[in-house]
Amino acid sequence: MKLAVVLSLVPLSSAVGLQGRALLQARGDCHGNNCNRAVTGTREGLLPFSSRSADCSSFLLTTVTPAPTTTTVTMTITPSASTKHNPSLVNRQVTVTAYSIPEYAANCANGEEYKTACSCFGITGSVTTAPTPTVTVTATIEACEEEDWY
Repeated sequence: MKLAVVLSLVPLSSAVGLQGRALLQARGDCHGNNCNRAVTGTREGLLPFSSRSADCSSFLLTTVTPAPTTTTVTMTITPSASTKHNPSLVNRQVTVTAYSIPEYAANCANGEEYKTACSCFGITGSVTTAPTPTVTVTATIEACEEEDWY
């Protein structure tokens, strides 16, 4: 009877073993180096998981700001000094990525190592798009005096 119970547990233990092996293969870079310990560790004195997880999310966030759209407003005014716009300058999309590595993760040699440690939390990069900025250009037409008509 004991043999029957033990043999019935063998398929269960094999299934659990395969799942564990798959998990270890998927998280192969999560070995115990000092960077990973600083980011995902559980020792006393580390910041709470929620803070470290939030830092990882912020580090892996990419913000895309679309190129601004231009709106032109034309006004007639009296003569004055004007500001010129350089038409050779082209508006471009701006992408802002990762900020600096937090101080507690100083053992991470670079951003790539910190990013790998963050992935051990299961946090992946995300992209957010900022609203398209609108630039208003005011074109002024100077009014001329009647005596200038001749």
